[in-house]
Amino acid sequence: MADAVISFAIEKLGDFLVHQVNIRIGVRDDIRWLKEELGLLQATVELAESRQEEKLIRLWLNNVRDVANEAVDILKTFQDGQASLEQGHMDRFLNCICICKKEAQLYDIGNDIESLKKRIGVIKERRLEYGINTILAGPDLKQKERTFIRASAIDTHVDVVGFKDDIQNLMKELNSKDPPLKIISIHGMGGLGKTSLALKLYNSNELRHFGTRAKVCVSNEYTIKDVLKRIIKSFKGPQHEEYMSNMDEHDLRQYLQQLLENQGCYLVLIDDIWDIKAWNQIKIAFPNQDNGSRIMITTRNKKVAETVDKNCLAYQLRLLREEESWELFCKTAEPTHNLEKLGREMVGKCGGLPLAIVILGGLLLHNKSKDYWLKVKEHIWRNLRDDSVDIVEILSLSYKDLSHQMRDCFLYLARFPEDEIIDVERLKHLWIAEEFISEDEEGDGVLMEDLAEDCLNELINRNLIQINYSQLNGKVLACQVHDLVRELAIRKAKEQKNLVISDSSKHQPNLTHLLEGQRRHAIYDEIVEDLALSESGFTEDPMPSLGNLRNLTTLDLHQVYGGDIMVCSKNSFPSLQVLRLQKFTNLKELQVEDGALPCLKSFRIKKCEELKNIPVQLERILIQTN
Repeated sequence: MADAVISFAIEKLGDFLVHQVNIRIGVRDDIRWLKEELGLLQATVELAESRQEEKLIRLWLNNVRDVANEAVDILKTFQDGQASLEQGHMDRFLNCICICKKEAQLYDIGNDIESLKKRIGVIKERRLEYGINTILAGPDLKQKERTFIRASAIDTHVDVVGFKDDIQNLMKELNSKDPPLKIISIHGMGGLGKTSLALKLYNSNELRHFGTRAKVCVSNEYTIKDVLKRIIKSFKGPQHEEYMSNMDEHDLRQYLQQLLENQGCYLVLIDDIWDIKAWNQIKIAFPNQDNGSRIMITTRNKKVAETVDKNCLAYQLRLLREEESWELFCKTAEPTHNLEKLGREMVGKCGGLPLAIVILGGLLLHNKSKDYWLKVKEHIWRNLRDDSVDIVEILSLSYKDLSHQMRDCFLYLARFPEDEIIDVERLKHLWIAEEFISEDEEGDGVLMEDLAEDCLNELINRNLIQINYSQLNGKVLACQVHDLVRELAIRKAKEQKNLVISDSSKHQPNLTHLLEGQRRHAIYDEIVEDLALSESGFTEDPMPSLGNLRNLTTLDLHQVYGGDIMVCSKNSFPSLQVLRLQKFTNLKELQVEDGALPCLKSFRIKKCEELKNIPVQLERILIQTN
């Protein structure tokens, strides 16, 4: 990640030297010095990237990353100022004023670069003082970057393994002739495959007699109103969205109940319930008409599974047996005969947890050298706890094995809410808008969209992304991220100062503090007061910490933002590249001043029903990316 940031900074510094010909020699020399120093630091950074388990290395990399980012910001500030001076026709007097302003800007950029030079000096001294070179000279697990694997995503869509008995037992309950409404709750630890099993049952031909069916994921971040809407849409289709727009929670429950009373027997899958309160608020919407209707629930919480209903079947999912674990590993890693012994030893330490096995398989799939498998084994053995390896260790190992570009794309997944179904085309556009995929990599008929597709398929091959929906030809249309994988992405993104997520339900500290130094921000659950959004819109003078913000995603803001007009001034978010507004239910007009949002490449609105007129400069971007 730091290496990618430095590469970007070096590229921008080089472009500046080429295009800015009329600048002071002293400033030009300083910028050339900065470019060369970052290039020299990059060699150490490339090695340090794979050793971030050492806290000292992480802190040192953060310092390097901050300097590289600030170098880019200094150049951008100067270029924006130059652009404003060059606009329009100027007489001789105004031209003199502009020359003075340019000189002042050159003086400022000189001071800023001088400050960065001092900081780089400190970074180099600390590398020696704290023995960072010595740490980096030690043994390392990180294999050299590998080329993209352009594999068909459908080949990595692994069948459910080890659930044969479970499927038979649960199918008997779902297919039984008992008329009363029956609730079946599947429970067990994260990564066991509860959702995979439930979906296999839900999609089975043996249950096709359930003409009315719906599936919905609740997760740990939910509102009952939203869950009820999604259940109704799953039953009746997305066209019901507008019909439900003015319904409150009580209305939605009543509507769902009436809908099911007239539809015969129904089948419902409610995935990932975390607490009994969520179920108690939903269950009264499901009528018992003694017609053989069935509800499946998945949860990690055994108490929830056992208390959803006095007559429910609480079914605990077990860990995989030894041969089942090996069968699943072979489907994902495809080991050769000479690697079987090594593979079995590593699989044995996964403790029968399916998610750990498929992530390990994805890590080993594209390198069948014995030396590499031995290095992975040594890492696992160093991190054993009670003779088994923690899923977090395997996930972290898989993350470290990604190229720098792939890490950017993976960490970006942290910005999506838990269990969200992600539209693949939109995800690829966002990667491109964020410049994780650049025009420089195009060539020989390969477009940026093709490179983004490669990134997607690589993450699928490694089982870091799950396929939600794909065409028969293997093209993936929608994907999801397992919540344990998402937790890793969030943790790594925070470490890298890549993303901050705000959620008022988590009682987080003041947002101004959270945003300091951050470049991407996702906001969930009505937390907008601290973001300098007011009834008149974006403030005229945004907080200094927002000047470098490149991505802003806002969700569920309808209860806090009460204004019907939002104004984006020229000074608001000068570096913002991606903006997503969702659930501003009262917003009727969005105004953007000339020169505002100069870097915006992707704009999306969702569930802003009252918003009728969108400024031309945003509408053009919306058409391209929505």
